[in-house]
Amino acid sequence: MKRKIIIGIALAMGMVAAAMPASAAGSCREEGKCADKQIFQQFTQETSGLVSALKAKDLELREQYAFDRIDASTVGELEAELDELKGQINTVGEKFGIPLCCRS
Repeated sequence: MKRKIIIGIALAMGMVAAAMPASAAGSCREEGKCADKQIFQQFTQETSGLVSALKAKDLELREQYAFDRIDASTVGELEAELDELKGQINTVGEKFGIPLCCRS
């Protein structure tokens, strides 16, 4: 009985200890790292085509996963295209100096 209580207390303390740093960290946007609206707008305009293509490929991938039989080659191609589009968006974000947390 005492052993279960000790284990329960230890687990609760571990959960509290793990949650404290996460609650202390603010989001990127709250800290003002995305504050330069003009640069962020330029980034958004330059990546709008890439984002549209990314959403379309993501929808295609979701449709593939909805089928009973998944075509592994098609899924692999779509995932590769998604990774390439994400890389292109990240490259543009780096060019403008926009942190990763602001690129979503």
